Amino acid sequence: MALRDLLAPQARRTTFVAAAILGAGLAATFAIREFSERLIAADMQRRFAVDAVDISNAISERLRTHAEVLVSMQGLYASIGRVDRAQFRRYIDVLDLGRRYPGFQALQSLRHVTPDHLDAFIAEVRADKSIEHSGQPDFAVRPPGPRSIYNVVEFVEPMRGNENALGFDAGANPAQLDSLRRSAETGRIVATPPVKLVQDTSGGLGFIIRAPIYRAGEPTQTVSQRNAALHGFVASVYRTNDLMRGILDPRTLQQMHIQVVDRGYAKPTQEGVMIGEPEDATVTPTLMYDSLEPNLGLVTQMVMSAGISADRSLVVGERVWRVLFTTNPGSIYEVSHTVPNVVLASGTAISLLMMLLAVITMRSRRLSGNLSTLDAEQRALVDNPLAGILFTAGHRILRGNRRIAELCGRSSAALLGNTIDELVATKEDGEAFDAALDRIRDSAMATEVELHLRRSDGSTLLVDAYGKPLATGDILWVIQDKTDALAVEAERRAHAHAMEEANERLTTSLQLAEIRAKEIVLLTELSGVLQSCQSREEIFAAVQTYAGYLFTEEAGALYYLNKARNAVQRGAHWGALQADAVSFPVDDCWALRRGTTFPISEASQGLVCNHAGPCGATGTGFICQPLIAQNNLLGLLYREHTSVFGEGADQLATMLAEQVSLAMANLELRELLRQQAVRDPLTDLHNRRYLEDALVRETTRSQQDGKPLALAMLDIDHFKGINDSHGHEAGDAVLRGLGRILRETTRASDIIGRFGGEEFLMLMPGVTVEVAAQRAQQVLDAVHRMQVTLPTAMLDGVTLSIGLAVMPVHVAEGDDLLAAADAALYEAKREGRNRVVVSHRRTKADTAA
Repeated sequence: MALRDLLAPQARRTTFVAAAILGAGLAATFAIREFSERLIAADMQRRFAVDAVDISNAISERLRTHAEVLVSMQGLYASIGRVDRAQFRRYIDVLDLGRRYPGFQALQSLRHVTPDHLDAFIAEVRADKSIEHSGQPDFAVRPPGPRSIYNVVEFVEPMRGNENALGFDAGANPAQLDSLRRSAETGRIVATPPVKLVQDTSGGLGFIIRAPIYRAGEPTQTVSQRNAALHGFVASVYRTNDLMRGILDPRTLQQMHIQVVDRGYAKPTQEGVMIGEPEDATVTPTLMYDSLEPNLGLVTQMVMSAGISADRSLVVGERVWRVLFTTNPGSIYEVSHTVPNVVLASGTAISLLMMLLAVITMRSRRLSGNLSTLDAEQRALVDNPLAGILFTAGHRILRGNRRIAELCGRSSAALLGNTIDELVATKEDGEAFDAALDRIRDSAMATEVELHLRRSDGSTLLVDAYGKPLATGDILWVIQDKTDALAVEAERRAHAHAMEEANERLTTSLQLAEIRAKEIVLLTELSGVLQSCQSREEIFAAVQTYAGYLFTEEAGALYYLNKARNAVQRGAHWGALQADAVSFPVDDCWALRRGTTFPISEASQGLVCNHAGPCGATGTGFICQPLIAQNNLLGLLYREHTSVFGEGADQLATMLAEQVSLAMANLELRELLRQQAVRDPLTDLHNRRYLEDALVRETTRSQQDGKPLALAMLDIDHFKGINDSHGHEAGDAVLRGLGRILRETTRASDIIGRFGGEEFLMLMPGVTVEVAAQRAQQVLDAVHRMQVTLPTAMLDGVTLSIGLAVMPVHVAEGDDLLAAADAALYEAKREGRNRVVVSHRRTKADTAA
């Protein structure tokens, strides 16, 4: 009975310990399973969020590219003023948007028309025969009805599939009217809310991005000035499904459910920058795209998934889009429960094994508790090859195992009968051993001490000695060699040092990455500025401003090719240049000669461009990068560095050179288009369009400042006979000869041009009747002396008839000046040709005088 009472507490303790181990193991297993499931879910959420960010960035990039197209179309109108249908189509064809920037429905040009100019506008569009010989006789404004203002679609490309949009008044749609007003008043690109497109009969939703067009030369600093100068808009039209289909691949649509919600106009900051928050939080969001719906008109509400989801806010034409991403059933983003279930099963099995091991261990301890102290001593002596074991009575050594003999460099028999004093290396070690003996005797507790043992070869060994008193009064010492521990500690310190160095390198790499990211942001910002530049000087000013931030440790300059293409001129520079050349010949630069970056290798660094001679003398490094666009050399990007150019800086410079080349090429294209719009190709004089605008401008100026304005109208006598007798090539030669004579005999301030056929105009500001008649006679005489060389003959004796009128002598109003000169011209014809006839008209003020 007594034995049962003795064993009962031990059994209860074993049961309690086993239950505790099992409970702790199961709790840890469930915690690890939950943690692994959350970890997997978090990783899936992160991957899903990254893919969502990539898709959002693709949408933003596609719309930003289309917005740049609208900016270039603004540049077209700003450069040539009036655009006809053929010019608009040619410009769109050159851009090749259907291949390069797909996803849009159409590009449009809208005219801003007041009610009193509506009929004239309709007549102008119908009479536009630049593409079709019959013009557009069926053009009409839709929907019909009076309105305070009209914003009518004048041009649309491509025409196929968008015929219903031509003539549509966008302002008649209330959903579009507010976007038109915002764009006109701010001068920025503005998007409409989701609308039904007039050219789309499927019932789906779309939207339109518009940019305002202002009349060239008029001020646009304030809202009232911009409204007064408004000419119209250029627009890019989208079916939302078509736009998203061009961005999203079928694999993405299988994995994700994507919705796009329009939340209204964005809230601007004090600096005018749009942020991703709606201007009016009470506006009801509008669902404008759903990847699961082929026809958005059938969708009535937004559906959010309870699984993995993400959302992004975009600012598109000053409107806030919220892009919602959720997972589709069976997608790759679904969380797998296989690993957590394996963890649960494995943890449960391990917990059971640990409980069983604990029970066996406790029972084994109870059984081994009956072994004698001698058996324990013998087991320690024989079975412990790692630690030295020593039994002492005071300082006298009783016995030891093989390991302590190896540590001391002696045999086990040689240790018997010796004292600790013979093993320790110094007097201080003996004193430390005595102090440890005193602590053991005073407290009857184990203690430890660090000693230096003297080996038989005279060397010393650092050890840790752990002493424990035995029931017999002797002391058991467990002695551990510290050599391995010291080596491990040294290795740990070396590893820690290596980790610190790796962290420093990683920190440096992160800092460089941040610098590169900031540089890319600045370069992107500069790219947008360059695309908006209207002149070469603006490009140089923009580059000079940004280059100091992009190349902080460098100096450099930007050069452009002169008209003769034999030298370059400096347009911008930054930093302290060693080779400070304002201009130099093309042959002085290896890069301009070869059409590629120089130096190209370490070997070529020994060659120095002639214009960079000072760099060779001072040891400063330099790099020349030619500016090339469409295989056309435009200039040079020159950089200097006192040490070594970085790879990141070289990549940044290459991107900068590409952006500057593209901006300069765009300027040349705009100038070419402008020249083609206002020049007569045969005579290289101004054409009729330019002359009509100049006549309005100069007559208005004459009325304002009171200075006279002379107008001479010239007509080649018997020009039809020249064509009939000598052929049209002879007629063209006569016209070119007359154009050359007009350029040689007129002032720089005079305006000359071909008015049509064989008729020419001379506008002479500030010239009296007498001076104007004298100049007209000089032209008449020069033409009469002109000789035109033909393939088979020499043509001479060409004569002119010239009619002359001066404002305000002959007419008071600018609208009558051309009619007066034309009447004088016909009088010269009637009087026998080859003469100058001054108008006989007189104003009331001149008659009274």
